[in-house]
Amino acid sequence: MLMAKSLKHMPRSINRAALVVRPRQPYLDWAASVDAEAPEHAKDLHKRVSVYLLGEDPKEEDETAPLENYFEEIFELELSAWYTDEDLWPKPRTLALFHEWFEAVGESVVTDLEPGPIRAEKQ
Repeated sequence: MLMAKSLKHMPRSINRAALVVRPRQPYLDWAASVDAEAPEHAKDLHKRVSVYLLGEDPKEEDETAPLENYFEEIFELELSAWYTDEDLWPKPRTLALFHEWFEAVGESVVTDLEPGPIRAEKQ
């Protein structure tokens, strides 16, 4: 493996895949509609992305494990990141609706460039 001279340590590939989630227009419209101040707060929301680390596809057919395994949790995390009143969340939250509200792209190569351990933040 050829190493660039600027690297201070050996990068580590980790046993996770990344799912990059971007909001689509229905999510943006919902976010702008939840209260009187929402349109102003939501104006730059289209620039935001979320990255979720998932298990790799056990069949090695896709970049990540099937989205069916994760979409409900990701959908709820995306909604709660903007507005916590679940009464205003869309129902039912199906995989088809997830695809309407979000673009999700899987990436199979995840490389950790930091030498220290990964620590989970307290919830």
